[in-house]
Amino acid sequence: MPRGTDDVLVGLDAELFAPGLLHELKQPLMGAEAALTLLERSLGSSLEAVEEWRMLRGQVARIAEIVSGYEELLRPQGSVPEPFEVGPVVGRSVELLAHRVRPLGPRFALALGPGRLAGFGRPTALVHAATNLLANALDAIEDAPGARVEVRVLEQGAGAVEVRVSDEGAGVPSEARPRIFEARFTTKAPGKGTGLGLHIARSLMAQDGGRVYLVPEEDPARLPWAVTEFCVVVPASAAGGAP
Repeated sequence: MPRGTDDVLVGLDAELFAPGLLHELKQPLMGAEAALTLLERSLGSSLEAVEEWRMLRGQVARIAEIVSGYEELLRPQGSVPEPFEVGPVVGRSVELLAHRVRPLGPRFALALGPGRLAGFGRPTALVHAATNLLANALDAIEDAPGARVEVRVLEQGAGAVEVRVSDEGAGVPSEARPRIFEARFTTKAPGKGTGLGLHIARSLMAQDGGRVYLVPEEDPARLPWAVTEFCVVVPASAAGGAP
């Protein structure tokens, strides 16, 4: 009998398969980015007024961020942790999902915190984590008319910066909470999620002492209207670590 897809994948060397897949994805991605650049040169600034164009640009940029995040997870020695300003990185995450955020209007809020809060680590890891959490929050309110989503950057003493993503969606079932960071565990309907997003986000942040967790209801900094709130902890320095 012919071997099934699962049998073939089991026989592959996982350490070679994942980087190889990323390499193959980068080739068409580079081609798409080059085509978009040529169109911008040909058609000029008028493209920026076209909603479909902004959506296409944003989705290609998001694919690039996803590939970069996976590369960083698989080859952490390929990039060096560094100090960076947290606010603009979080803003970048929101920008990548602008086509989903914009229709919410006043039901979406972004608060980048007081001053220029600095963290330490790999900015691409934070982009990946924040984008994943925001995408989950947007998924959660799809069937909740009038529900809100808010992204905040908070100073957590002298030891860390927090990025909190809150929503008024369906919430996380109590029985699922202990497992939400497990690889391949998902509460979404079949075809809606892989169960890898939270697991990878936590793994990426942990490389440099960061943390991703579900905020408990008794947390004093939690928004009172939030049904679900996640937090990404970014160390303030190489020695800071997560609280």
